Amino acid sequence: MNLQENETKVTQWAERNAAVLGLSGSPITVSYIYNPGGFVNQSYRISDGITSRHLKLAPSAKIPRLRQWARVSKLLEDRCRAPKLICEIEDEIIPEYRYGLAFDFIPGTQLSNAAAPDSAVLQVLDTLRQLHGDRELAIALEEGVPTALTCADAFVDAYINRFEEDMKSIRTGKQLLDFVTDETLDWFDAEIDSLKKTVLNHPAFQQRARDVVHNDIGWNNVLLGEQGGVGIIDWDDLSANGDAAMDYSVLLWPYHNKPEWTFWQEKVRSLAGDELNDRLSLYFRAKLLDDVIDILADYVESEHIPELKEITQSRARAIHLKAYPEYVQLYG
Repeated sequence: MNLQENETKVTQWAERNAAVLGLSGSPITVSYIYNPGGFVNQSYRISDGITSRHLKLAPSAKIPRLRQWARVSKLLEDRCRAPKLICEIEDEIIPEYRYGLAFDFIPGTQLSNAAAPDSAVLQVLDTLRQLHGDRELAIALEEGVPTALTCADAFVDAYINRFEEDMKSIRTGKQLLDFVTDETLDWFDAEIDSLKKTVLNHPAFQQRARDVVHNDIGWNNVLLGEQGGVGIIDWDDLSANGDAAMDYSVLLWPYHNKPEWTFWQEKVRSLAGDELNDRLSLYFRAKLLDDVIDILADYVESEHIPELKEITQSRARAIHLKAYPEYVQLYG
């Protein structure tokens, strides 16, 4: 992937479609938005100096997710602090990316960089409470989607399937990972299988998964505005057949194993009940394993992006080397 070349192509497309994007100033500038969590979709900020848009482009495999987001975008904007959809894009702006969405760009600081995040987290929790029980949104999302899924199925879809795909990528690029042994990779496979069996047999995971969930509500996807309000982005993985425990575990991960966790645990219990609280421990386990395994897939994939290779691989190595011994200590 050549980022400079892609930025040029997006700039040329934006200049031709300035009116559709609601841009009237000039010149139009485009900058790639770095997502350290993966490189499947591509995002760009487009600006005319007055107005800014967030362009998100998807390869073929991810197009259905973006189309779903577009279909329910007004509901998400009105109820869930999501950005306003400006237009859908059917052009192949860059090779192999045949579809995209352009949104109003939400200015703000990522929650992960906020000095005092607690107030914003409480706002997001209130939004999640409404999201999880939004039956109108669920009906809009369930078109052509199987509904007889359990919380175990939702967990497997959210984590186990991703881990298994990650391992394929990691083994293919094993020669790049001089800090990971073959024995360690075998241990990863065994741990994924063990976690899957634990969840499939856990009583708390046998109930139906019927929550509307964001599925990726990490602090990098929460933007804190100057007036204290929040915006929530990246609704690609929105699902009507999910487990609210997924959202709570990802959002509250920075508080996990901290002295203040008792407060947040009681907050979740008051919002969602004891049974969901019982599932949180396994979601936290999977979240830590994500920092052990998925981050290595990012390391391998960044090899093909020279402009981002160094920063991505340095970050991935540091996260893995911190998370792996922590995981072994807690669960190994």
